[in-house]
Amino acid sequence: MSPPGGYLLLGNPDFDLDYRRIDAAASRNPGGPESVLRRCPVREMLDLASGKSIGHHALGYDAGKGDLRDCVTAYLQSDPQRSADYRLVFREIGAEKPGGLPRRELLAVKPRQGANNVYAHVCARLRRHPGDRQPGLDRFGDRAPGAGGSEAARRAELEAKRAIAHAWAGQRPLVSSRPIGIARPRGPGPSRVGGERRPGRVVGTGWPERVN
Repeated sequence: MSPPGGYLLLGNPDFDLDYRRIDAAASRNPGGPESVLRRCPVREMLDLASGKSIGHHALGYDAGKGDLRDCVTAYLQSDPQRSADYRLVFREIGAEKPGGLPRRELLAVKPRQGANNVYAHVCARLRRHPGDRQPGLDRFGDRAPGAGGSEAARRAELEAKRAIAHAWAGQRPLVSSRPIGIARPRGPGPSRVGGERRPGRVVGTGWPERVN
């Protein structure tokens, strides 16, 4: 069950750059598929902030690809008639202070296919070697990444891992992560992300911002 006040979203400069690349591609091709894609991360972020989204599935440990057992991936689908084409990876983190909002730290948003592996980027941003297990993450269990399961099973696993993350004092955001605000997409134009009045910008200006 989602907390009544939703979640505080955190972002870092690398996540900001990921989104700005998507935004730049959309600006070069107004009205094209890139413009549709630009709105997908914003909608997912809104759903993550409200608690409507819990992500698609929990990640795991895979030798050579890294230990991401505290991370969750969400799928972004720019074309409803096709498979998801991007992944957004985040971590669940407890509230900074008693009575505060629990946090969701956005780590990367990258293409789902191709050589530009989103999980390699996440490992690098968390400063984890792709061949190492993280002993502190043993508390999250040892389910193999990519293991199948029903939607109900995935949801149960995500909720269990969220509870573990919120109760663990060692689950802390990156030093560079800051609260971010987002504005709901309107029509085919650029979405506003962050507190500045410029399109496609993730900035540490505080959350929540009023969403129109």
